[in-house]
Amino acid sequence: MIDHAHDLAAVFFGPDFASLFNVERAGVSVGEVRFILGETDEEALENRAVATTRTARFAGGQDVRADDRLVAMEATGAEVPVGTVFKVLDRPKRVNDGLEMEALLGSATA
Repeated sequence: MIDHAHDLAAVFFGPDFASLFNVERAGVSVGEVRFILGETDEEALENRAVATTRTARFAGGQDVRADDRLVAMEATGAEVPVGTVFKVLDRPKRVNDGLEMEALLGSATA
């Protein structure tokens, strides 16, 4: 039998895959979240260009909302040093079996 709680903990709450971010809402820190930072390519301009967007994939049940600011508390490769800020552009969506969430990120700053 699959132990979903164990699998989610190993992937999303361990340091091997997920990175730690501070969640700020209305300028106030409201907690921390671990997520896997990813990129997606989408076609734009009537298929004449490809736009790359960043995404956050995390375990369901973590409090991440549209317009939250996510501040990197640890480096995620060379592209995302400590202190990098992402803004959650839209309400996170449930993906796969519904135990995971994905949010579209934007406005990356250091």
